[in-house]
Amino acid sequence: MPASRTRRSSRQRYRAFVEKYQQRTLDEHPDTGAAAKPAEDKKPAPSPKRREYLREYLRWLWPHRVAFAVVVGLSLSVAGLEMIQPLFMRFIVDRVLLVPDLAATHRSRLLNIAGLTFLVVIIVESVLTGLRDYRQRLLNTRVMLSLRRSLYDRFLHLPLPKLWDMKTGGILSRLTGDVETTTGLLQLAVVSPTISAIRLLIAIVILTSLNWRLSFMALAIIPGIMILSFTQARRVRPIYRSLRKDAEQIDGRVGETFSGIRVVRAFGRELRELVEYLRGRHMVLRKEMFAQRREMIL
Repeated sequence: MPASRTRRSSRQRYRAFVEKYQQRTLDEHPDTGAAAKPAEDKKPAPSPKRREYLREYLRWLWPHRVAFAVVVGLSLSVAGLEMIQPLFMRFIVDRVLLVPDLAATHRSRLLNIAGLTFLVVIIVESVLTGLRDYRQRLLNTRVMLSLRRSLYDRFLHLPLPKLWDMKTGGILSRLTGDVETTTGLLQLAVVSPTISAIRLLIAIVILTSLNWRLSFMALAIIPGIMILSFTQARRVRPIYRSLRKDAEQIDGRVGETFSGIRVVRAFGRELRELVEYLRGRHMVLRKEMFAQRREMIL
C-alpha cells in the first residue's frame, strides 16, 4: 500500500526519488517500478569494465580521427586567440598610455597599430569559431550515424524475449536519445577537457611571465577546485541516469499506446493514458530541475 501511494502523483514520486538520492541508493533501487535486483547486482561496475567501455568508444572514434584532429586544432587556435586578447590591453595601458615621455604622434601610431591588430585577431577568432562549430557538428553527425548503425544492427540480432521486455518505444528511445547523449561525450569528455587543460597551461605560462606569485596562488587553488568538481559530478551523474530510464519508459508506453490505439479506445483508456504520460513528463521535469540546481551550486 505505501508503494502504491508513492506512485500516485509526480510530486510523491519525486519525493521518493529525492529520498533515494540523499540515501545514495538511486542506482541500486531506481524508482522505475521494477523489482529490486539481487545483492550482487548492486555493486558498482568495476574499473576494468569501464576501461572496456572506453576502449570501445575510442574504437568508434578511430575512423574519425582526422576530423577529430581538425576540430582539436581549430579549438586550440581559438583558445590561443582568446588567451592573448588581454595582452593587447596590457600593451595599450602599460606601454602606450602610461608612458609619460612618449611623443603624441608616436603614441597615436602605436594605438592605431595595436587597435588594428586587435581587430584582426577578433575577426580571425570569429571565423575560426564558426569553422570549428561547423566541423564539430559535422563530426558529431558522422559519429551519431555510426553509433546508430551499430546499435540498430545490435537490436536486430537481440533475442526476442529481450526485445519484448524493451518494447518498441524503449528501442526508439535508445536509438534517438541515448545515441545523442553518447555523441555528446565527444564534446564533454574528450574535446572540452583537452582544450581546458591546454588553456590552463597557457594561462599558467602567461601568469608566470607576468607575476610568479600570482601563478603560484592560481596553482594552489586548482587542486581543490578539481576535487570539488569531480565530487559534485559523481553526485549529479546518477540523476541523469535516472532521467534516461524514465524517458525510456515514457517513450515505451507512448509507443505501445499508439500501436494498440484500437484497444485503448475500445476500453476507454484515453484519459488514463494521458494522465500517465503527464505524470511521467512532470517527473522528468522535476528531476531536470533538481539536477540543474546542483549544477548551479557547482
